[in-house]
Amino acid sequence: MKSILSAALLLLLMSSAGFSQQKIKVLSYNIHHGANMKNVIDLPAIAAVINAEKPDLVALQEVDSATGRSGKVDQLQELARLTGMYGYFGRSMNYDGGGYGTGILSRYPIKEAATLQMPVGEGKEPRATSMIVTNIPGTKGVRFASTHLDVEREDTWRIQEAELLCQHFKTSTLPVIIAGDFNALPDSKPIAAFRQLFTDLSADSGPSFPSEKPGIKLDYIMTAKAPARWKAALAKVINEPMASDHRPVYVEISL
Repeated sequence: MKSILSAALLLLLMSSAGFSQQKIKVLSYNIHHGANMKNVIDLPAIAAVINAEKPDLVALQEVDSATGRSGKVDQLQELARLTGMYGYFGRSMNYDGGGYGTGILSRYPIKEAATLQMPVGEGKEPRATSMIVTNIPGTKGVRFASTHLDVEREDTWRIQEAELLCQHFKTSTLPVIIAGDFNALPDSKPIAAFRQLFTDLSADSGPSFPSEKPGIKLDYIMTAKAPARWKAALAKVINEPMASDHRPVYVEISL
C-alpha cells in the first residue's frame, strides 16, 4: 500500500510540475512533387500513407505549389485537406509558374511559421527549411522543422546548411524536432555536425532510398538534446515502394 501511495504522489507531483508522458508521432516524407514511380502525380496515395500512420507532425520535401508540371495544384494545401491537418509551405524557389520547397502538416493548430533560406552556391538549386511552432497537448509547445539539404557538395553546402540549422535552433527554449531529406549518410560530416546539437531518433529505422529497393539512409528525424530529453519509442521506414522515390520515415517520440 505504501508503494502505491508513493507512486500516486509522484504522479501528482509530476503533473503539477507540468510533466507528462507525452508521445509525439512524427513522419518525414520526400514526396517527389507528388509523382509516383510511374511518374504519375498521385497525391491521394501520399495522403493514404500519412493517414495510415496518424502522425502528429509531418515533414515534407519536394513539394510543388501551383506549378505547371503538377497541374497548378497547391500540393501542401491539398494534402492538408486530404489528411485533415494544418499546413505550412516553405518556398525554396520559384519554379514552372509556381513554387517549390518544403512543407509541414500538423495535427494541431500552427501558432508560428517561418521559412529559413539556406546557403546556396552560384547556379545551385535554392534550399529552404520550413519551421512551425505548435502546442501539442501535454507540452508547452514544440518547434518543428522540415528541411532538404543540398544533393551535390557535402564538403561545402551540406555542412554549411547543417551548421546554419544548428546555429538557428541552439538557443530555442522550446523542444525542437527537425526532420527531412538530409542527402547525407549516417557517417558523413553533415550528420556529425547535426549530432553536436541533435539526437538521431531514426538511427535504427533503416534505409529509405530508393523506394523500390532501399539501400541507403538519407531521411532523418532528430530532436535537440535540450531543453527536453526525448527518446524513440518506435522508429521505422514504412514499406511503401511506389508512391514516391523515397520511403517515408516514422518515429514515435516520448518525453
